[in-house]
Amino acid sequence: MVSVSVIIATLKSRDEIETIRCLESHGFDDYEVIVCDESPVTRARNEGIRRASTDKLIFLDDDSRPRPGYLRRANEVLEREAAYAGRTIHPFDDVFARHFTNHYDWGEDPCYVNRFWGCNMGVHRRVFETVGGWDEQMGWGHEEKELARRVRSGFNIRYDPELVVEHPYASSITEYWKKQYKLETKSPYYWSKCDISRAVQLENIVCEALDPLNYIRRTPVATVTEAGSTVAKTVGRIRGLLEGTQRGEDVGEIPDIGRRTESPPELFD
Repeated sequence: MVSVSVIIATLKSRDEIETIRCLESHGFDDYEVIVCDESPVTRARNEGIRRASTDKLIFLDDDSRPRPGYLRRANEVLEREAAYAGRTIHPFDDVFARHFTNHYDWGEDPCYVNRFWGCNMGVHRRVFETVGGWDEQMGWGHEEKELARRVRSGFNIRYDPELVVEHPYASSITEYWKKQYKLETKSPYYWSKCDISRAVQLENIVCEALDPLNYIRRTPVATVTEAGSTVAKTVGRIRGLLEGTQRGEDVGEIPDIGRRTESPPELFD
């Protein structure tokens, strides 16, 4: 049996996935790659968990490029940690690298953090057995934040700066706006899971849309990018709020991944 399972949710065929080619060049062979093409992405990741033969589960996007030594390090971290967030780098010198990707990097020193991202993260199977799988009703958009909230109710998330993945955040300003719009259509659903009422959600949406600071950055290009992003976010949130109101306040049930192995109770204490 291999040591780690790499789960990639994608609609691409296996030979088109850049991440697989990257991993094959690292000289670490003690792993398996599980490609899942279910839709939405959360359903694909849950299927990957069920199909994985190991308890050390690594999640990467199909365009993630882990740097050499990544899998060996991830294998070591998941021996002692319940979950990890790696350091993600936008690989281009552009407006996104300079102004919009600081949230990917917690610095040079390892520490415990409150969230992770699906392009560079790992979770021990025992965690999913305890808190449940990915929320399949959420799909893409805050799904990592939602899962991290449940994970942190009983486990820690370790940031390891040596777990480096290059991953493009966006290729253009218009793509960034579209990404922000799509992301924010799921915000009201996530807020509802946090027990925030529709009225408070609407108030927050309006307040953020009217805040001038949400339209200004240090350079003209960054300001245009931020202003358009704020508009896209607002429209996405309103759409998500209206759709949530139409279907009611119900939120999706968390899938039970099922137990495969027995782990000692003190494993991550």
